[in-house]
Amino acid sequence: MQINIGDKVRYLNETGGGIVTRLLDANTVMVLNEEDEFEIPTLKKNLVVIESAGGTSQPKRESNFPQSNSLVSKQSSAKPLFVEKEDVYMAFVPKEGYAVTDSPMELYLINDTKQVLLYGFFDEIEGKLQGRTAGNLDPNSKIMIREYERQELHELSTCTFQILFYQQGDFQIKKPLEKNIKIQAVKFHKDSSFQETAYFHENVILYKLSTSAIDQQMEDLSQKEIKQIIREKEASDTGRKPQNKQNLSSAILEVDLHINALIDSVTGLSNADILEYQLNKFHEIMREYQQEKGKKIVFIHGIGNGTLKKKLHDELHRKYRKHYQQDASFKEYGWGATMVTIR
Repeated sequence: MQINIGDKVRYLNETGGGIVTRLLDANTVMVLNEEDEFEIPTLKKNLVVIESAGGTSQPKRESNFPQSNSLVSKQSSAKPLFVEKEDVYMAFVPKEGYAVTDSPMELYLINDTKQVLLYGFFDEIEGKLQGRTAGNLDPNSKIMIREYERQELHELSTCTFQILFYQQGDFQIKKPLEKNIKIQAVKFHKDSSFQETAYFHENVILYKLSTSAIDQQMEDLSQKEIKQIIREKEASDTGRKPQNKQNLSSAILEVDLHINALIDSVTGLSNADILEYQLNKFHEIMREYQQEKGKKIVFIHGIGNGTLKKKLHDELHRKYRKHYQQDASFKEYGWGATMVTIR
């Protein structure tokens, strides 16, 4: 039986059907399932064509097929997050019927390459690393790996994938991929963490697992070659006119450490979690500006019960003793802010 890309087909041995998106070999085609919108490799003998595409090279879609769920390139009035092709991603997807920042999360593996992925998945919860699942994933498709309840998300510290690439016939060997993603639970409480992509209806938290060509080239460089590149870069920079550091440091940087200024929702976070996140933000800013002598940073911590202020001052004395600290302008901040001058 002749089956072409774009043909609308029905399954012979089960209910449902879909659209043919690719011809895999003489006996097998890829079908975009109309029910769950996953691409499924299917033998031609198990299909019947109910509407021909007339030999066109592009798949024909019914209007009730949400285009944003397919892995076929598409155009939308809203600009989605830019996604390179020939890449592998994982995504946390909120479940339907929940507010984004209160929802359990479904973890998906996305194969946006022309190769079959042979994968193993591991996660670390409360310090315990466990193998969860393994399998293979066809080209240009996605699969749900597992679901996490809200409490599990707070206990989840890492997600790890080990991946091999396979392609029948002519193939240029790719290095196996091992990616360990550190999970920050606070991201699941921020609407801004969820972005539009070409892969899902919902906004998701997307992580790139694959390595770009440039990153791969850097991995292949020897230490000697890296040092030579650095020397050449430093030599090219010597002729540049230095910037006026005084001007760069003159502006006062305000950092609001109130938790509602840092995240959109505190649902599920304990007071200890909130304090830890606020202090992590403080350390992040101090590390970023610790080389800019004369830089003034105002950390707004509020008055409250004084816990954050005390912890912040303790950290300044313990880790950043060389920098000058003082209460910020009472007129502007009351007693609720501390100014640090980088030395």
